[in-house]
Amino acid sequence: MNGCKWVVAVIGAVFIAALSAWADDMKDDAIARLVAVHDPDVPVAVGRLAVKQAGLVAARSLLARRGREAGLDRGWNAHAPEWQEAEARIGATVDALIARRVENPAWFRAILTEQFARTLNGEEADEIATHFASGMGREQRIVVEIKVVGELLLANYTFTGRIDNTVPGSESEYARMQKIWADREPFRVRNFDGDASAQRFGTRNPGIKYMKMLALQGVEGMIRHIDAVRGEAAEAVAAADVDAYIDAYRARSAK
Repeated sequence: MNGCKWVVAVIGAVFIAALSAWADDMKDDAIARLVAVHDPDVPVAVGRLAVKQAGLVAARSLLARRGREAGLDRGWNAHAPEWQEAEARIGATVDALIARRVENPAWFRAILTEQFARTLNGEEADEIATHFASGMGREQRIVVEIKVVGELLLANYTFTGRIDNTVPGSESEYARMQKIWADREPFRVRNFDGDASAQRFGTRNPGIKYMKMLALQGVEGMIRHIDAVRGEAAEAVAAADVDAYIDAYRARSAK
């Protein structure tokens, strides 16, 4: 009799474990679908510009300092061909960093995966993913990405002066960011009245829970990553060897 009870207990434990594993797989699938439906273009555009400008500012500061230390005259400035060549060489290193650490959206998806998994259960993730895949849901997602994620990211960087539209050399990145904003028509009035899924998403959980998470932990994670890459750009610039360009300027000036 005791043996039968033991067998039943084992079978029950195996069943519970299998059920738990199945639930985990279902949640992972729902989270993956929810992450996949999100567009990385907005945070990537902000990150690209922020890192590019950090690299440019650091490069110009380095070149000016090294010129002073070398005793160069006032001709050592952004108009000197040797300065321009050095800046272009450093800029290529920063651009490669941006391509690897910002334009590749794996970092963005990793942040969303982590935060969604912490905040949502499988059913909630499935509901939002299914909603965002619909026509009206896609419109709501665009509003969230531009009005919540985009504006919070921009506010963080513009109010602190870490993004500035007057930094020469970053015009292309700035224009790309503006186009991404314009393509999403941020000022177009979108009417979600009469759509039950849209109303549910905007007025109750899991929509409210999702929005709070994205605006707080989600955006915070994006800022941490972008700032880390900005730091990597500054380190790459500091390690740049500009002696050859300084020597070339000195030789040309001596003629």
